[in-house]
Amino acid sequence: MTRIIHLVTWLAVIAVPAAGWFVRDWSAGTTLVVYWFETAAVCLFIAARILVHQHWNPRRGHFRYAAPSTDRRNSYPSFVKGFVITTTAFCVAHGAVLGAMVLVLNRAGTRPIVDIDWHSVGSGCLSVLILLAIDFVVDLFSLRQRSFLDIEQLANRGTSRIVLVHLVLLVGFLGIALTGAPTALFGAFVVLKTLFALSSALPQWEPVAAPERLSRVMNRLARRRPGLSFAEQWDRDRAEEAQRRDRNEQPWVGARSGTNLA
Repeated sequence: MTRIIHLVTWLAVIAVPAAGWFVRDWSAGTTLVVYWFETAAVCLFIAARILVHQHWNPRRGHFRYAAPSTDRRNSYPSFVKGFVITTTAFCVAHGAVLGAMVLVLNRAGTRPIVDIDWHSVGSGCLSVLILLAIDFVVDLFSLRQRSFLDIEQLANRGTSRIVLVHLVLLVGFLGIALTGAPTALFGAFVVLKTLFALSSALPQWEPVAAPERLSRVMNRLARRRPGLSFAEQWDRDRAEEAQRRDRNEQPWVGARSGTNLA
């Protein structure tokens, strides 16, 4: 039942801006403001989940996070602080770029496409907020039993969501400014954004062994380089990732005192 509620609320959140654009004739500006609010609200509720999980089920990853080598959150003292700082910076930058581009396009004579209907923005944002709040409350019933890996993957999806929307926003508004078909272009953006949101609700594929065809291709591309084969490097990376995850899952008994007694 919990999974069904999660799926229904998530689909409803995705449908709010999409229906606004395709059904209720929202402008691109109105739709993008709702998208921005949705992204910021999702990150806020993710941060709340991290804090609750940290309190109910303290794990080493919350306090001494072992991150992948490419994850900058490794430099922050706690997992939640790294997530909040990163997402806040992106959301502020996203909002600033959105405001600047709306002003520029208004002056360029594309006011109908970027004009913002604040009444529609209010109703759309309120709908998104209510749905995300319902999803959060339902999540509280199982949050204590969830692993740190679940929380980490949830946070990573939130960060990826911000980066994608930010980049597509830049490309989309640039296309609106340079082409004569802004409505069709932004409609394509809404479709792609909706498909990405739907894909995030699907299980992620993590094969145990390296795919054979991919291994053959990669070995041919790198056959002049000495060292491990692609499959061997794949196994080594998976072993290191398993060790990293196991370290993050260790109980943090001394969470309040700041020392790990486990």
